[in-house]
Amino acid sequence: MVDTRWSKTMRDAWGHRARTLLVVLAVALGLTGAGAVLDAWALVRTATQESYAASRPVAATLKITPLDDALLARVKQLPGIAAVRARRTVVATLLAGGERKTAILHAVDDVNRPDIGRLRDTEGPWPPADGEITIERSSLGYAGAKVGQDAKFTVAGNPPAALKVGGLVRDVSVAPGWMDHLVYGYVSPSAFSRLGVSPAFDELQFTVTDPQPTQQAVRQLAWQVKALAEADGRQVGRIDVPVPGRHLHAAQMESLMLVQGAFGVLTLLVCGCLIVNLISAMLASQRRELGIMKAIGASERQIAVQVLALAAGLGVLAASVAVPAAAWLGRRYGSFQGDMLNFPVEPYAIPGWTLLLQAAVGIGLPVLAAAWPVVKACRQPVAEALHDTGLPAGTAGNRMRHWLQRLPLARPQLLSLHNAFRQRMRCWLSLLALAVAGAVLVGAGNLRLAVAQSVDLLFAGQRYDMMLRVAAPLPARTLEARVAGETGAAAAEAWARASAGLALSDGTLGKAFDLLAVPVNSRMLAPAMRSGAWLRDDAPDGAVVGSGMLKDNPDLQVGQALPLTVDGKPLPLRIAGIVDSGPESVVYMSQAAFAAWRGVDQANLLLVRARERGDAGQQALLRSVRTSLESRGMVVSGGKLLSDARQSIEDHLQMVVSFLGLMGWVMMVVGGMGLASTMSVAVLERQREIGVLRAIGASARSILGMVQLEGLVMALLGWLLALPLSVPVSVALGEAFSRVMFTVPTSLMPEPASALRWLAAVIVVSVVACAWPARQAMRMPVVRALQYE
Repeated sequence: MVDTRWSKTMRDAWGHRARTLLVVLAVALGLTGAGAVLDAWALVRTATQESYAASRPVAATLKITPLDDALLARVKQLPGIAAVRARRTVVATLLAGGERKTAILHAVDDVNRPDIGRLRDTEGPWPPADGEITIERSSLGYAGAKVGQDAKFTVAGNPPAALKVGGLVRDVSVAPGWMDHLVYGYVSPSAFSRLGVSPAFDELQFTVTDPQPTQQAVRQLAWQVKALAEADGRQVGRIDVPVPGRHLHAAQMESLMLVQGAFGVLTLLVCGCLIVNLISAMLASQRRELGIMKAIGASERQIAVQVLALAAGLGVLAASVAVPAAAWLGRRYGSFQGDMLNFPVEPYAIPGWTLLLQAAVGIGLPVLAAAWPVVKACRQPVAEALHDTGLPAGTAGNRMRHWLQRLPLARPQLLSLHNAFRQRMRCWLSLLALAVAGAVLVGAGNLRLAVAQSVDLLFAGQRYDMMLRVAAPLPARTLEARVAGETGAAAAEAWARASAGLALSDGTLGKAFDLLAVPVNSRMLAPAMRSGAWLRDDAPDGAVVGSGMLKDNPDLQVGQALPLTVDGKPLPLRIAGIVDSGPESVVYMSQAAFAAWRGVDQANLLLVRARERGDAGQQALLRSVRTSLESRGMVVSGGKLLSDARQSIEDHLQMVVSFLGLMGWVMMVVGGMGLASTMSVAVLERQREIGVLRAIGASARSILGMVQLEGLVMALLGWLLALPLSVPVSVALGEAFSRVMFTVPTSLMPEPASALRWLAAVIVVSVVACAWPARQAMRMPVVRALQYE
């Protein structure tokens, strides 16, 4: 037989079905949002760690010519080396649909080796047959190619050759091709002969035996390989040593996970405010009953257990709905993230601990949120509980009422305003929920705007529209003269680009980066200096460091020596200034000084400013310039519009920015749920008042207007509180983004568009939230409304 206390608990839950449903909905909604974020995070984390580790990522790549099996065998014997392979990489141009797209073609000595650079999810013949190409899955859409059809490629001005798209493969070590605007392909060495280039391997790659090596330890191994090759008279070029075990999109993943966690915590915080409000309202309507129970012998512990058990039961109901819904949403959002990172998530399951954690939070959150109002209700003296009128005691309410009466409003409007502040604690919790939700939405808008401004700033100083690379360096004046006859070109300027490395104290080189030799008074560059000064003719050893260099070398400062190595030769420079360069690592130096150091004035980059501002006109000019150069015997190894480079960077940021927009809307819904629950409970509590108003002749329209005005007052106050609260939220998001991506400006003013969207949303939500309970109260017979407890 069910105990009387528990029978009462179940009757109370059923008797106040609307409030009970609101508690379940509030917990379920918040838990679904936070749970989906947690599930997506855990799923992507599992997929990235297991997929990337299973691919046996390459620890280092060295450009060595000539490269043969004898050297590979000797390198394999070095202590610390686990596996070695040979590879050749060719930059080609894909001719598709009248467009030229850059393609990175790889050929390796054994594509089926499981111990280094492992590829997966192959479709079609593998390894690629002679005369065929296997395209990396993320590049297929951007390439505009189809499996089974021919695709035309050209390399360094050679005649185009057709390669059949034989199949697809996934390479988790590269960024998505559509994001980088690159076509990644895998071919046999003989395919290079079709394209007019040597099929000989010229890259040595290896992995290490240490499961958790440092980058410096791998770099020292790479220098041992370099010394071994040079001792045989071989030429060693660029050496690339990425951070061991760290995916190239790790920064994006870290920033995304950080933002996800923050949004999930804030979502649960808002839901906690809702639950406190709803439980407080439920207990407030039962104060006399609780007083009677205590008067006949019930202890505070018994009453607390009774109410908290009800809260836990509601949490169980909410969790039973939210956990499956969060898993469904989390898997789909995790799949979206996986596509952005080029990792498949389908083979992986959501970790069980995330589901258990969500269930625990779903049950524990209502209990924790109900603890404070339960303790407060249980400690209320019996006499005070039996004489409770439901109105707040003290002078604060009287002062508020006297202040409101001074406003030039009609009595119904004054009553609405007074009702909005009658339950002060509930009012503040509701405002807190609205303010947090609004602050998150506006803060997300501020970060989106800051990211857009940073990208604008990054490209504002670049006064050209396209860049072309020539395979063989030529005098700068010769390159510039070839564009003089193009009618669509407004100006042209030639630069020199070389691969450089920062010389370290142990004799090795740091991460390779681009060294750009530019005219001191360049017409194509208006640098945004962060500190120091730009290049000068009277300071030939001066260098300007891009801000992207500071991520790997945070100690670089203006005035400091900058010992570089270019083509194996030392190039001593001194830092004259630091310029904003976004995430890219780059160093600028004087073109004249670089020519004097190298002993020849040659350039391999041609920058062109177009007269036409549209993409179509610039594409036409790019094709025309390329054709003109090739007709004069100049081999163009690549060409790209500046707008395409900008789009590539924006695509890299799309994952974080799109998530911010999504979570902003989730927080908007949660905040709206808070207002809806508060107003619903308030209207339910005042059914007797509404009955009295109807009995003395108030029209349905007047009652509806009073309730709507009360909701609008709460909505507008929540909107106003969200504006100043959005400032610290914006600062925190901006700093987190700057640490892992690139520096964005911090805005101390709310973004107008986001603020207006939030204002419109709270107004709509308040109207909708108040209309339904008011309509239900007006439809209730006057006698039942007057009898409502």
